[in-house]
Amino acid sequence: MSAVSGSAGWTLGDARGSAVAVGTSGSPNATPGSGVAFGAEGPLGPTDTAAALDGSANAYLDAGKPAVDTSGTFSVSAWVNLPERPTDDVTIVSQDGTGAPGFDLGYDVDTESWTFRTPMNELEAMGSWKVSGATAVPGSWMHLIGVYDDELGTLSLFVNGDLIKDDVQKRRTKWDATGSLQIGRKLSLDGYTSNFKGSIADVKVYDRVIPEAEGEVLGGISASQLAYWQVDSVTSGVAPEDAGGTGLKLGGAASIYLPDDSCDPVLDPDCVAPAEPLWGDGHLVLNGSDAYATRAAGLLAKEDSFTLTARARLAAAGSTKDQTVLSLAGATGSAVTVKYRASADRWELVVTDKDATTATTSTADATGVLPSSEGDGDHLALVYSAVFGDVLLYVNGTLAAQAPWDNAWDFTTASLQVGRTLTGSTGSGYFDGAVDELRMYRGALDASTVPTVAVLPAGSSIEETVT
Repeated sequence: MSAVSGSAGWTLGDARGSAVAVGTSGSPNATPGSGVAFGAEGPLGPTDTAAALDGSANAYLDAGKPAVDTSGTFSVSAWVNLPERPTDDVTIVSQDGTGAPGFDLGYDVDTESWTFRTPMNELEAMGSWKVSGATAVPGSWMHLIGVYDDELGTLSLFVNGDLIKDDVQKRRTKWDATGSLQIGRKLSLDGYTSNFKGSIADVKVYDRVIPEAEGEVLGGISASQLAYWQVDSVTSGVAPEDAGGTGLKLGGAASIYLPDDSCDPVLDPDCVAPAEPLWGDGHLVLNGSDAYATRAAGLLAKEDSFTLTARARLAAAGSTKDQTVLSLAGATGSAVTVKYRASADRWELVVTDKDATTATTSTADATGVLPSSEGDGDHLALVYSAVFGDVLLYVNGTLAAQAPWDNAWDFTTASLQVGRTLTGSTGSGYFDGAVDELRMYRGALDASTVPTVAVLPAGSSIEETVT
């Protein structure tokens, strides 16, 4: 059988009960095994659909013919969602050879990461050439692209639009697998194996290289705003969430500052105009001794990427005590903290590896400008990527600190604390100053997006800035 020329594809968005997965751009239809169900929720949400595979020997789709010449340049991509981290190798897309696939895009338990490999020969008796990287995040849609560039002789892998730059490897033997393209399994000398459990959508195979810029577009995942608190009003001790979600509960002497509009210097030259709010119509006032605001746990996913942002201004420059702006508190400690560290006169990022008294703590001081006690203060954005295992702190839209974060936290149990660190039921590190424009996102904000969020007008969202 000859391979499909150009691009081959299967959206896997077929109607529930469909007998085949319809191919796109002239691609052959793929026949599903009994372990495949169409109609699962897709990567774009409830209006999008995907194929759900149950991990059994019947969890596969067979296209019946090859999609590409695996001895030459080609790329393969797919959206995937795992219900749990695999304990065995699993395959998303492969193409049959004689006793091994011409390529295998999937998950590798040895490296505990995504992988793209090409066996050394048709029988895989001598192993594979492969590239691996990034963590599989259960319950989260992820995009993978495997690329073989015949001109350079290299294999590369993209995860969520990011090229795994530290693992681009040579493919030193090449051959053409002329069998059927498979979704959800791969061929071995003992038959088919590595059946996939989870959801798959939008499988594509190209007879060309996917360059880095295109990979970013194809696989880039936009963070979605989970909550936004303008903190410019309060009702019964609660600052409302902008979209009607759970508000921030004010504690201690926390209050909302709103300028007194009774003074109009134009009409009364003797009156003193009130100070402008930090941002928008008002801001949260914290006294450094007992004032804070909090939102109960349950907003974040168990172990997915997230972003927290806020605008903060110290009451006075050169404070002699440490002060917390934001933290995520568990039962015994904080997963992550953004604070002012007095001894360094810097904003600081602090993370722990687990919710336990024996947790290991890592810190990173922010470089660049000194923390502000005037005007608009500083915009702070904490960005955690569960895929790449790092956490970044941006100050006024510029990357200022970062740290690796290999953690065992369940973020569904972590409450948001504004203006304090919470250990058990004891608060500490209370912030003295103003905090405003608090936002929480599911997903890691892109480096190019953080500066936009930093200057968003009060009451607006990042979605409204996209044209």
